[in-house]
Amino acid sequence: MLRLFTGVALGFAVCVSPAMAGRLIAVDSSRAYFELDMNTGAKTQIGTISANAGTTAGFAYDSATDTLWVTSTSNDALYTVDLVTGNATLVGAYGDTAVVMHGLEYNNANGKLYGVSSHNNGLYEISKTTGVATLLGTSGLTSFTNLGYNRDNDVMYASNSGTDSFYTMNLTNGAVSLIGPLNGPTNPNGLAYDFDNGRMFLIDNTTDNLYTVNLTTGAATLVGSTGTGNLLGLAYIPEPSSLALLGVAAASLLRRRT
Repeated sequence: MLRLFTGVALGFAVCVSPAMAGRLIAVDSSRAYFELDMNTGAKTQIGTISANAGTTAGFAYDSATDTLWVTSTSNDALYTVDLVTGNATLVGAYGDTAVVMHGLEYNNANGKLYGVSSHNNGLYEISKTTGVATLLGTSGLTSFTNLGYNRDNDVMYASNSGTDSFYTMNLTNGAVSLIGPLNGPTNPNGLAYDFDNGRMFLIDNTTDNLYTVNLTTGAATLVGSTGTGNLLGLAYIPEPSSLALLGVAAASLLRRRT
């Protein structure tokens, strides 16, 4: 658990002030995690995940429960991470040693955690309590597929390093629909949606750059260099003020219903 703030996520819109600045957090394969400057791409290391997590890859974050998950590609397992201490707590193994889960994302609308394995490009639903991964279907893609959920339009997006392109993904069967080529990244990895400002971010560990992605065309726009490294996972964590506003709205709604 992050232990940064508490809040309640609700199924209605809440107005927040423009240009709110949350945190963009990335993890590399050696368990180091960084904060990325969303205006320049520059990374600053803020910690290292504990060694029990092995080789790390995808990040996913749930603002309703203040939970950050990380997938281990060496242990074939799911962990939660305390962002303050770096301590990783085992949730459980995926249940299939063939799985190499790079893509990881949480869906706020249905409360489910999803992952994509590079061994079959299969979409899995992952139990948040046991870590067990259940195959939903395969995309037909190859190489690494990463996931980014847009809570504003309830769409799961995907990037793929075999095609260097951007897709939507069907959460029922794992099928993808092409939006368009990224036109810049050559090994796209982590995706994260900044819902405070309506931006989809992408990291690429061949060009070592941070990008934003046009959700209509798939075209990537360079933000800036992250510096040499092997960044794989990406998560957007809102400022506490975003969650506080949600809490105020929740209290107001409950008063109107009583």
